[in-house]
Amino acid sequence: MSNPLDKDAILTCAELCSLENNSFASIAGFVIVKQMPSTAKGTVFLTLEDETGTSNIICWNSVYRNFRDQIVFSSFLLVYGQLQRENEVSHLIASNVRDISDLLKLIPNIK
Repeated sequence: MSNPLDKDAILTCAELCSLENNSFASIAGFVIVKQMPSTAKGTVFLTLEDETGTSNIICWNSVYRNFRDQIVFSSFLLVYGQLQRENEVSHLIASNVRDISDLLKLIPNIK
């Protein structure tokens, strides 16, 4: 398990769920859902998936404007933000989004 106190650690989706509310963290995963409801005033909702599960990401309008290309065109993202937990539901409020899709070519072909 990564050390959640290490600001450079990239946590798994499962590890993210174990953090305290308002903690800051980075996670990486495949983008499996992108939603931009017309009623959300420019807010984008992402779901990232890794081998341990899924994580919900909220990108406020200002973050979406800053990282639009990464959010729209990437299939594999690294997201840094603040964990927001309400009851059993957790979201990572994104403050930085990075396209790391190029790292996928480092994975050897599985035969």
